[in-house]
Order: sequence, then C-alpha cells, then structure tokens
Amino acid sequence: MKSRAIPARPAPRAPARQRKTTLPHSRKAPLGGSRLVAAADDETSVTSVEQTTNLIRQAIVQGHYGPGERIKISEAAERFSVSAMPVREALRKLEGEGIVSISPNRGATVRPVDEKFIEDIYEVRTMLEIMILGRCIEALTLAKLKWLEELIDRHRAAVAAADIAGTLDSARIFHLALFEIGGNHEAERLFQRGWDTILALRLRFGYSSERLEHMALEFQALITSLRRRDAREAEAVIRMHNRAGMEDLLHRIAEARSPARPT
Repeated sequence: MKSRAIPARPAPRAPARQRKTTLPHSRKAPLGGSRLVAAADDETSVTSVEQTTNLIRQAIVQGHYGPGERIKISEAAERFSVSAMPVREALRKLEGEGIVSISPNRGATVRPVDEKFIEDIYEVRTMLEIMILGRCIEALTLAKLKWLEELIDRHRAAVAAADIAGTLDSARIFHLALFEIGGNHEAERLFQRGWDTILALRLRFGYSSERLEHMALEFQALITSLRRRDAREAEAVIRMHNRAGMEDLLHRIAEARSPARPT
C-alpha cells in the first residue's frame, strides 16, 4: 500500500529567530541600564539579518533565484522590504552555507542546490554527529537522558498533528541537544549551518508519511544505544537516520520536479 505523503506548508514570510537550545537550569546574568539598550539594538540587528537570510534562502530553494543568477543587493533590499545592510550580511552567511558564491566583479551568484550538494551536507552532518555522540556517552546522566526523551515526545506529538514546521523544529532541537550535551559548540555551529539549508528544502518539499513514522523510531533507537553507552550502535543508528532522511528528501525533490503524467 502506497504511503500517504504529508504536504509541506509554505514557509512564513519573515520567520522568527530560532532560539539556541540549552540544558535545563542554565541562566544568563541580567543586563542593566545602557547595556540593556545596546543589547536590544544588537538583538534587533541580528534578527533582521537572520530573517533576511531565511527569506533569500527560501527564494533560492523555491526557484525564484535560479542557478547562476546574480542577487543584486539593491534589488533584494527592495524585494524583501529591508535595508541594504541585512541583505549584504545575509549573502555572506549564505556564502558560508555554500548556496551563493561572492566574487569582487559579479557580487553574489546563486549556486545550484543539486543532488551532490545535498549529499555533501548529509555526509558532513553524519561525521559531526558521530563525533558528538561519543562525547555524549561520556557526559550522559539520567537527567540528560530524561531530557532527550522529553524532546522525542514533543517530536512525536508534532508528527501526530501533521505539523511540518513543528516536526522540523522538534527534530532540530533534539539534534542540537546532542551537541549541547557533547559540549562542542564549533561542531554545533557547523551542524546548524547545514541544517538551515535542509530546513528550507523540507519546508518546500515536505516528508513522506513513512519517513515521519521512521524518524521517531530512529530517535528512540538512538536513546536506547546512548543509555547502553554503546558508541558503535549509536553510530550505526545515526548513519541510518541521516541516510534515510537524505534519500527521502531527494525522492521528494525528484517527484516535485518530474513532469506530471497525463491522466
């Protein structure tokens, strides 16, 4: 019996800034006076850049900017109703993700988001997660395991509600929790950079219903291997998880881009 696919929902026009995942009970020192005002200004600036980055990334993934096409700062600023500064910073961030290339003469040019590009992202993600899982096993406590299980419960609830945005966000939080426990913030930064690109693709192309069901099972299998402190089994699970995710995404893209068959 053919599985029913849950369609993707269009991305919001100006997504809110994603919050950094932190372990329970973490606290930051309060700010006061002029420091609070300066922090608010910095927060607004950073949020504007991140929103603009998300909008341009979505435009590229949805085909509004084609491979090889130039993205002119003045035109993009007008298109997304922002100033030139966040567009300039957004293009630098997208260059870091590999979606655009920037040269002195041509400015920002869109790179093709093709099968090889997606395979490379998943390969890097897998290597990062294999490394961080070994560190997780060394740092695990019962409280941290309980936290991970609670995150899986949130993911299951989002899947059951056919909430594609909630499914993506809960999966992201679970993966970032592993990096938080493992304690390597540079690895987390690299992982997040690749995740943002896959997020944009998933928001456009969605998941198959079978993939959504398997994700929850894979997360639970990963928790089981961590509880056993079995690094080899955890590596096998994360390899399977990322491979299955990559194949499902490539299949969804191929289906969406193939010409419709005549009835």
